[in-house]
Amino acid sequence: MPTISQAITEGARRLQSSGIEQERRTARLLLGHAMSVDRTHLLTRSKEDIDEATYRQYIELIQRRANGEPLQYITGHQEFYGLDFLVTPDVLIPRSETEFLVERVIALAAELTPDSPLIIDAGTGSGCIAVTLATRLPGARIIATDTSGPALDVARKNAAIHGVEDRIEFVEGDLLAPIARARLEFAVDIIASNPPYVDEEQTATLQREVSEWEPRTALFGGADGLDFYRRLLADAPRFLKPGGHLVVEIGYGQLDGIRSLTLGSALELVDVIDDLQGLPRTVTFHAPDETSTPAAKNSLSK
Repeated sequence: MPTISQAITEGARRLQSSGIEQERRTARLLLGHAMSVDRTHLLTRSKEDIDEATYRQYIELIQRRANGEPLQYITGHQEFYGLDFLVTPDVLIPRSETEFLVERVIALAAELTPDSPLIIDAGTGSGCIAVTLATRLPGARIIATDTSGPALDVARKNAAIHGVEDRIEFVEGDLLAPIARARLEFAVDIIASNPPYVDEEQTATLQREVSEWEPRTALFGGADGLDFYRRLLADAPRFLKPGGHLVVEIGYGQLDGIRSLTLGSALELVDVIDDLQGLPRTVTFHAPDETSTPAAKNSLSK
């Protein structure tokens, strides 16, 4: 049987021949996963032999990655905002770009008095937004919605792992439909959403890891990618408190389209935050302060 070092070299060779980038790092991660050990173990015990069963399992993992399956689905984990999240093929893999949205919501929540905002995560997926916000905003009440029952199961597990399951209400439903059922008109401080925004015509340009493995319902936002923004901009004013905010993530080249949609909305576009590549990524909308409607106090109680 090969040593740890030899196994990593062989795995990297197979991945490279299949066109996988960062082949050595990926091979090392997959071997650590198969052996249930960390990077330090692999580095300090590189001459240690691997038993046959573990090596066979490792090669199977290498082949899955060589076939295009995302590393995160193979290991079942993805880091987001310094937290470890469970991921499965039922949910979109959390991306670092979405951390800008989380940062914006945290900043907006910090401006509120009292420090107990009602925040909606519309289309929660893995729960990475809702769970991260719950860990950073201990006074917040958070409601997370999704049309996918399996996705909500993953989100609930992530909430439990991070000890915030008692402060997030997970509800199955389409975007803000559960909020409408709860009669929470003019009761919400912040609506956050990373909706499906890929243009359906861009399918051929997507990496195979995305197009062949991640859930289509979490990716595609209609012919121009803007369908979910149309709905959010139309529906959010009904639920936001006067002065409340809608914060969304957008895709490449969509800012002009978003600006056009805002012209027909009751919300005002107040700022745009670029990601680390200098691309517009997080957009914040504001509900007019002069709106005056009593906040509903109904609950989504189970």
